[in-house]
Amino acid sequence: MTTGFRTFNVLFLSAHNAARSILAEALLNRLGAGRFEARSAGFDPAPDISPYALALLSKINYQADRLSAKAMPAVIGAEDPGYDFVIRLSPDRRTRQDGQRRMPQFLGQPVMIDWHMPDPSDMMGSSGAIAAAYSDIFNHLAARLDAMANLPIEMLESAGITQRLERMGGEALRFAA
Repeated sequence: MTTGFRTFNVLFLSAHNAARSILAEALLNRLGAGRFEARSAGFDPAPDISPYALALLSKINYQADRLSAKAMPAVIGAEDPGYDFVIRLSPDRRTRQDGQRRMPQFLGQPVMIDWHMPDPSDMMGSSGAIAAAYSDIFNHLAARLDAMANLPIEMLESAGITQRLERMGGEALRFAA
């Protein structure tokens, strides 16, 4: 907790926790300057963070050694700080045996936001085209998270915050060809 103002706990979820959610975690921790404490996890985590994501973080001098691809149990249950916001960057396609979606259990009642966006690791082509896809995701996330980080506390705690943040994620993202 930072003295003098409230710290918001944010969890970014994506399929593999190797690119989108890792970039979002790093960006919000940087842009939020203590107002936000961000974490990330994957529904089906990859063994490692994408080297393209690590290269982008290196360009902004972010200490990536603090980051790792991890499964949701690493950030919920006993490790759940009481998230204020849970932002899903990809749909959770996992289902239970009865066909219903598996919903993670969070402490409290975090605001659930969907900012689904393409996975840059699905991009095929030259290393330059793949790097460009990662850069597109990074820039898109940076714009959204900068706007979020600069919202006043009263707005972040307001009843309309879900719709406001959903709209921030509403514009489609397409990778440069």
